[in-house]
Amino acid sequence: MTQAADPKRIVSGVEMFFGESVAQYLADVSDESYYDESVAEGLLLGKVFVDDQGRYVVISGATQDLGRTESAVGWFRCSPCADEVSENDLRRIRSVLGDSGAYMILANSQQGTLSMYSVDHVVRKVRSIMIENF
Repeated sequence: MTQAADPKRIVSGVEMFFGESVAQYLADVSDESYYDESVAEGLLLGKVFVDDQGRYVVISGATQDLGRTESAVGWFRCSPCADEVSENDLRRIRSVLGDSGAYMILANSQQGTLSMYSVDHVVRKVRSIMIENF
């Protein structure tokens, strides 16, 4: 039996792809946390691929059920001050997903913005694209 290669990314140089439904889910959770003056967190669900440009992720869902780690590729946090990755964020993502590389989305509920990161030995912002009807 031959093993199929990972698909090539659909846009060169982009490391994170996510569906419109994921963006809507994060927006809804972010709005709730803003009105409740609270912080919300959860898991990003999907699959990591590798092509000739390196690693990339396709995020197909998100959940606040932290027990669904079997298909988790990352973690998200929604709060009014989610501008930069904090040491608490790093401790939290590693406690939930371990030390292997993962992705993170920070949703600033006050400004209505999303920031995307790769979390491995270093934390770095990644280019991302939202795909309609995904």
